[in-house]
Amino acid sequence: MPAAVTTSLQFIPYLLVTPIAGLVVDRVNRIRLVMTCHALRAVLLALAGLLAANGSLSAPVLWLTVFLAGALNALASVGTLALVPDLAPEGGLAKANSRLQLSMSITQVIGPSAAGLLLAVSGNLVFLAIALAFALAAAMIVRTRTREVEREQAPADSWLANIAAGARFVRRTTALWVLLLQMTLFNLFEQAVITLFMLFALRELDLDSTQVGLVFGAGAIGSVAGAWLAPRFKSTRGISAILVLSTGLASVAPCALTFVPEGSPAVSMAMSGLTFCLYGFGLTVFNVHSNTLRHQMAPRELQGRLAAVFRTSAFTSVALGAALGGALAEHIPFRTAIGIACTGLVSAFVLFAVLLPRATRGAASSA
Repeated sequence: MPAAVTTSLQFIPYLLVTPIAGLVVDRVNRIRLVMTCHALRAVLLALAGLLAANGSLSAPVLWLTVFLAGALNALASVGTLALVPDLAPEGGLAKANSRLQLSMSITQVIGPSAAGLLLAVSGNLVFLAIALAFALAAAMIVRTRTREVEREQAPADSWLANIAAGARFVRRTTALWVLLLQMTLFNLFEQAVITLFMLFALRELDLDSTQVGLVFGAGAIGSVAGAWLAPRFKSTRGISAILVLSTGLASVAPCALTFVPEGSPAVSMAMSGLTFCLYGFGLTVFNVHSNTLRHQMAPRELQGRLAAVFRTSAFTSVALGAALGGALAEHIPFRTAIGIACTGLVSAFVLFAVLLPRATRGAASSA
């Protein structure tokens, strides 16, 4: 129960804070905001580490720390996404988004191993190591300079109306709501597949937790490759072709999980690892170019609220997808359940492939 509470408090702030974070990001200096978030997280985790070292870290204090850190994470993530157009040189949006995705993908590869090593030495070191990382990030941002961006003056509307400006912009922009629809459906069914595969691998494929971790690690390696190569992909049909092909790979690849054989852990790991590697590659290429398209289509003074709309949708659909996967696992065999979730993925992809080219006609082929 305490572990479940801790996990929930890590993600609940994303749903509560993200919609408001978009307006905050669009009203203040984004560099200072992200730097402050990093610094405050460093302080929070350093204090938690010191309390843990003294044996004084109670469950309520830990839960409060996790909740506050999650709220700062939500604010910083929206701020970071909105910062990209301010920092990227002219014509360099795709490369900038690629570097952002690359850093995230590398941490997915290194982070779990580093955390495991630190936990093996001392659990308190995890708090202090992460606090040090945030402190270094804050220090690195201090000297960062962005182009001057004219901030939108807050209109006389209510706070709720100002917060909803991002959603209104998405509703009026066909390409953006098509992107939002695809990302919502993809996250829903993708998370169901991941939840079901974890149970399937542990209960029927006879993989242990380390082997399952290696399978997901292959997905992170695919993400690194996708982030590295994404800016190099060009198409005469424009950015929509890249988005369709990459999300197609990410949607179709998981279907192979329904054919993973039982009785041979080595074969199961190899086939599942390749599947997640292809999925990670396609998803990351899609993320780079979808972020680029969003940055191209929205005015800079609205980037925070636009990011908040997509982030809120992402976290909501991920939570629902995990619940869907758990519900399917309770009532039908794992292979059948994974097949149903994959059918959802492929159906969403087909809808996206039909709608997006029409919606992005005339969009730039590169950034």
